[in-house]
Amino acid sequence: MRTGLEPSEPAVETTDKRSLRHALLISLASGIGYMPFALTIPVLPGHVTDHLHGGPAEVGAVIGGYALTSLLSRPVSGALMNRLGARALTIGGTVLTSLATVCYPLAGSIAELIALRMLVGVGMGVMLAATGVWPVQLVAKDRQSWALGLGGTVNYVAIGVGAPLGTVIEHLVGTASMFVISGLIALLVIPLALCVPEVRLAAKTERADIEQGRALLGTALPSVALIFTAFGFAAVSSFAVAKFNSLGVAGGAAVVTAYSLTVVLLRVAGTWIRWEATRPVALAGLFLVEALGVALIGVSDDLGTGVIGGVLVGLGMWQIYPVLGLFVVRSVSERQRATALSTFGACFTVGLAAGSGSLGLVAQATGYQTMFLVCAACVGLGLLVAVASARVAGSADTSR
Repeated sequence: MRTGLEPSEPAVETTDKRSLRHALLISLASGIGYMPFALTIPVLPGHVTDHLHGGPAEVGAVIGGYALTSLLSRPVSGALMNRLGARALTIGGTVLTSLATVCYPLAGSIAELIALRMLVGVGMGVMLAATGVWPVQLVAKDRQSWALGLGGTVNYVAIGVGAPLGTVIEHLVGTASMFVISGLIALLVIPLALCVPEVRLAAKTERADIEQGRALLGTALPSVALIFTAFGFAAVSSFAVAKFNSLGVAGGAAVVTAYSLTVVLLRVAGTWIRWEATRPVALAGLFLVEALGVALIGVSDDLGTGVIGGVLVGLGMWQIYPVLGLFVVRSVSERQRATALSTFGACFTVGLAAGSGSLGLVAQATGYQTMFLVCAACVGLGLLVAVASARVAGSADTSR
């Protein structure tokens, strides 16, 4: 296992099996820590309307209450990681998420529930920042892209399993008990975090040959490209079902399922199949495939074509996030890595929020077909930024 204390890494360094297992354990912890969010997704709307007598606006405020605090806490957590360590942040974020979720039944008003959701956002933001960086610190260069994709894959699975499971638990034990169970499940993260070694960087590991301007550009360009590619996810997850419902076609959720399954299966296969789209042409191809899938969903009149579009979006996105994250890793020093990666990860949330809001306005004004085509064009803009980021990361890598 690598210690992270060496001033430089040998070019032939490879990841041993023990480090791979540790990276998998931390990613599993990330998925478990995500469960309070996933389990309560289908339950909170009914709790707001039936128990707290809220309307659609209040439901939206409660469901989205976590997003802003989660977004803001991730870069701050990255800045604190070198000082406090990934383990402390993982456990601290998990405990805060657990306590806030357990207290949901005690909220006597919409405002109190929103406040608890904002605390959940802080806890999840801290936990996800730590578990997003920790696996990358554990592995060598040959497995960094794989490690970057682990967290997203596990969280996809957590949402897919957690949402229906939350409904079942509520049916069996009631809403209040379901909230308590959801919060307590997150505490399973703690023993996992305690049994995985940390990578603590010595104070002198900062490399003098990393120019601050290049490090900033190497973080900003992939982050902007990620925002644009998140528009595709926003379109599929937020509007695919509504698009087919407007055509009188049932089963639009199959498009979302096709997208999610494609991403998960390809990332699992990536454990054995080594391929990284780090070259500009390969990365541009992934963006084009995503854009084609988004456009195909937009122009399709039948569910089968829409499902093919969902598969293409997943095929494009399965490597875009980890490869862009890899560019960030290769553009900054090891001590800058936690802050840079946490900021980069937060930009997916920015893209999802900005995409859902702006694309919703486009759909309302011009219809779903035009909206999906506009989204495809936005992914095309992301392609241009991603190619530029690939060149910056390439020049940074060769100069070391």
